[in-house]
Amino acid sequence: MKKNTRIGICMLLIVVGFFAMSGSSAVALDDTTLFVTLDSAWEHAQEGDTFVIRADVKNIGDYPALITQINLENIPQDWTIHPHHQLILVLLPNQTKSKFFVVERGPTDATVYATAQAYNAPAVQSNRIAIPINILVIVGFSLVCGTVLYRETKMRKKQKR
Repeated sequence: MKKNTRIGICMLLIVVGFFAMSGSSAVALDDTTLFVTLDSAWEHAQEGDTFVIRADVKNIGDYPALITQINLENIPQDWTIHPHHQLILVLLPNQTKSKFFVVERGPTDATVYATAQAYNAPAVQSNRIAIPINILVIVGFSLVCGTVLYRETKMRKKQKR
C-alpha cells in the first residue's frame, strides 16, 4: 500500500473514532449487515499454479458500512497470497464491491474462504472453495499402495505353506 493511502486510512480511522467516542451523530455508525461471496477462475490443480480469487462484498443492511476489511482464511503456509487483506472504505446500502487476491498455491490442498468485517458490521464468512491436490497424484499413490499391499499379502500366504 502506498504511503499516502496509509496516511489517509489512518486519518479516516482517527476521525471516525473521535465521532464515535464523542457521541456525535454527524457520522452514521448504526450497525449494518454484510454478505460476502468467493469465486475463483483459472487452473489451480497443481503446485505452482497462480490464480485469482475474487471476493464480492455486498452491504445488505440499511446503513453504510465503514472500513470493511476482507481476508482470505485457511491459507496454508506454503502458499503465497498478495495482498494479504483488502479494504473498502465506504460501502453504501445495496452496493457490491469486488476485491481480488492473487494466489500461488503450494503442494498442500486447502478449502479457502473469506471473512469480511466492517467498523459497524459483524464478521461474516463466505462460501468455501476447495482447492484439491492433483488427481494424478492421488491415483499414483493409490497404485503404489495397492501394489505394495498385494505383494505383502502374497508373501505372507507363501510363508504360511
